[in-house]
Amino acid sequence: MHYAILAVLLLVSVFVKSEPIYVDIISDYSPDSRKAPADLGTQLLLQLEHTLQGKLVLTFMPASRKREWRELVRNPKACLYNKVKTPKRETMALFTPYPLMSFPANRLILKDQPNIPDTISLGTIVRMGLNIGVSEGRSYGLEIDNFIASNQSAFWVAQGNQSAYRLRTMLSQGKLDGIIEYSSVFITEHPSAQALNRYSFHAIEEAGLTIFGYIACAKSDEGRKAIGLFQSALERPDLQQAILIAHTGLFFEQEEPFILRSLHKAYNIQH
Repeated sequence: MHYAILAVLLLVSVFVKSEPIYVDIISDYSPDSRKAPADLGTQLLLQLEHTLQGKLVLTFMPASRKREWRELVRNPKACLYNKVKTPKRETMALFTPYPLMSFPANRLILKDQPNIPDTISLGTIVRMGLNIGVSEGRSYGLEIDNFIASNQSAFWVAQGNQSAYRLRTMLSQGKLDGIIEYSSVFITEHPSAQALNRYSFHAIEEAGLTIFGYIACAKSDEGRKAIGLFQSALERPDLQQAILIAHTGLFFEQEEPFILRSLHKAYNIQH
């Protein structure tokens, strides 16, 4: 009898352990079974899900950048990805210790603005009176975020889940003097040199060389379990190598060493 009870308990524990964690990924990505996701962040997130072998199941839910953080507070199963970690956001969410991606810091992209130095401060841009667009709810890094918050009236703020795309379109149409955006995102949409010859890309003094994108989940039991699973995948050397390979050739040649070096350091990879 004793052995029978023990066998039942072991069987129950196996079923409990195999029960997956269901996570709602709040983003502007809508899965299409006929097409692979275009952005690397989504590809890597799906690779994490595959690596966890059924322990975690992802469902994608569309939302604007502003709404996704509200959803994170309301929905105990909600998670976000490719998010910049800031002190304010850490009060709202649990973050993976390891990043999912590394990016060159945001650049100031200007159109038809000659004689602007390669590196410039946002303070100088504001004093020049240029009309610069930013996305509401998006973090550009702590220093840039703080500057925008202190000078909101100096920026044109776009809202909604397509705000970043609309800003890039407005810049192309000449409705803005500039935007703050990743250079690779903009260049991907303007693949020819001729399409880019009226634009200039400027390092922002308030930004660092690179910026990390993390996975963030709700401060709940479900969120804590999800973060633990995501982190366990990110700690795997084979997945870290896959992430490093995926970043190779993704950005400008001169920025790639900084990107790869930052990921090696973040993952504690020793040479």
